[in-house]
Amino acid sequence: MLIWREYIRKEKNAVNVIGALARKTLRMEVFSRIRLVARENALDRDAFRKLDRWFRAMKNNVLMKAMVTWRKNTYAMCVKSMVDMEQTYQNTLESNDKRMSRII
Repeated sequence: MLIWREYIRKEKNAVNVIGALARKTLRMEVFSRIRLVARENALDRDAFRKLDRWFRAMKNNVLMKAMVTWRKNTYAMCVKSMVDMEQTYQNTLESNDKRMSRII
């Protein structure tokens, strides 16, 4: 009877050890998968952040070039307008001088 009890106790211990090993292996596998998913998510976030930074840099570059072009064109238009106004003023002065000389 004692031998049978000892055998059953050893058998129960063996089953418990095997169960503990199986649970530990499953836990390790679950934590490993969680770690892999977390790493993948971190890499995705990093890629999105880098892509967003690149997009903003490109957008700012394009906007900056457009602003510079707009400034150049606006400056040219202002200078042309000033030259036209000067020409009109000169023509008006000449016209007034001719009228005054005819009157005199």
